[in-house]
This record gives sequence, structure tokens and C-alpha cells, in this order.
Amino acid sequence: MRLANWPTLLAEFLTERGTQEHVWGKNDCCLFAADAIEVITGVDNASEFRGRYTTELGAKRALLRYGAGDIRSTFTAKFGQPVARLKAVRGDIALVIIDGVERVGVVYGKIYLVSDKGLVTLPLNQSVSIWSIN
Repeated sequence: MRLANWPTLLAEFLTERGTQEHVWGKNDCCLFAADAIEVITGVDNASEFRGRYTTELGAKRALLRYGAGDIRSTFTAKFGQPVARLKAVRGDIALVIIDGVERVGVVYGKIYLVSDKGLVTLPLNQSVSIWSIN
């Protein structure tokens, strides 16, 4: 369940993270999404992943060990079946595929994603899956 003041908290979170670069195990796409979910719900859905990896290979191993094998399967296991793109609202999680690689970001009109230069955005129509965060 979303906290009463989640819109303000999410806006502050995105502003705060705006210039933070991608760092495996600290500020990668999955932990960024999990951090956003924690901000709006108060629940840490990634506690089993935190402190478990520091590299891309380690992230893949963590998805196999603690998740459901990959990003899409892990998010589906945690948040249920994806919803239609037209039902996406602020704070939901979007999956995109960039250069053949799955990445997740946070919906806030657009999709906010972590990059090597801080947050970047993509249009919502580039999502391939959306998970509703209640």
C-alpha cells in the first residue's frame, strides 16, 4: 500500500537521485526501482539483494540466487503479472530493453532510468512491461 504522501516522496527521490551515477549493487536499475518502491510504500522488496554484489556478473548471479532468474521474472514474482501500459501510473515500474538488455525504471510521466551520468528518461511507449505498485 502506498504511503499517504507518496507523490511528494517520489518527486523528492527522483530529484535526489537525478545526478547519481550507476553503481552495481548500490544504484543499478533494480535497486533504483526497489528504492523508489520503498520510498512510496515503506517496504524494502530488495533486502535479500542488498550487499550481495558489486559487478554486473554478481548482479546476474544474485538474480539467479535470490530472484527468479532474470529481471522480468523477478519483478513478476514480487509484484504480480504486468499491467497494460495504459494503466501505468506514477510510481509503477517499467521494463525496457536497451541494446538487448533488460532494465527497469520508475514511471513518472516518462520512464526514469539510471545511467552512467545520472537519471535519463524514455517515453512510456518504450516499455515492454509495467508492474503496478500498490
